Amino acid sequence: MYALRVYRSNLVPGSRVLFEGRKHLRRCDVVFVPELYALRLTLRETKTLQFREREHVIFVTGSKGAPLDPVRLYQDYVAAHPAAPADPFFMFRGADGVLQPLTFDGLASGVKELVALLGLDPSQYASHSLRRGGASGALASGLAPFFTRFQGDWKSECYLRYYTLGLRDMLRISAAMLSQVNRAWPAGGS
Repeated sequence: MYALRVYRSNLVPGSRVLFEGRKHLRRCDVVFVPELYALRLTLRETKTLQFREREHVIFVTGSKGAPLDPVRLYQDYVAAHPAAPADPFFMFRGADGVLQPLTFDGLASGVKELVALLGLDPSQYASHSLRRGGASGALASGLAPFFTRFQGDWKSECYLRYYTLGLRDMLRISAAMLSQVNRAWPAGGS
């Protein structure tokens, strides 16, 4: 969700029986594109795409050799959890060894477990934190906000509320303001 900035409702169903192929991500919706070393994801119905008037396509680039290479992680995941093309994308083996879809609750508890492993307070995080964090990360990278808006399929500019200024950004703002004042005020002036 971090790199994708998609809604959890597009990734996982509310329960195992609520999976809908037109709404939730399926195995066939994620395709490896070798010549780009990237993943191509296709979403057909989202919060802002309710009438299926188009498809929302997202590319996630890989980073060969990096510990968090999305392409390698995808390839490892599908090799460890083989499933049919129309099956939910996110599945895990239950205690009985049978593949079952990951649900909202499973995703939420997974996020909280990972946050706790990082030494952070799990009560301060939810699955939506990944969407928010992805938007903040993209905006902090210096890319034009349009790209963040497109990737997250936002119709409005509400995604800008997610951005939390980091120390580097706060210092850049202060330096830019000081530079402007210094240019307007002649050196040694009173």
